Amino acid sequence: MNDSIGGMNQAGPANLAQLQLQNLRYNLPEGSEADQLRQVAQDFEAIFMKQMLDSMRGTLNSENRLVDTGMAGEFYEDMLYDEYAQIMAKTGGIGLADMIVKQHTP
Repeated sequence: MNDSIGGMNQAGPANLAQLQLQNLRYNLPEGSEADQLRQVAQDFEAIFMKQMLDSMRGTLNSENRLVDTGMAGEFYEDMLYDEYAQIMAKTGGIGLADMIVKQHTP
């Protein structure tokens, strides 16, 4: 399904993840290089966690969904899961951000 929202074509979760990764590349947070690395690593982990949550959410039956109010409910639920992923990444997540920082720190 190709929808155009705000002039941006969306062809699925893979393209959305690719756009989010490009956004990380061009919008570095301010601060020291170590702070930037930590923030980008956490953002990457959040993207990974969101993909994982979306896959898990896709296995739910329609009666087990959090919200089932059509397209508006899907948008709300997607934003909710995006926030879940951000919070998980900032509070330790699965440790992916820590591994990235460790690997890129001399």
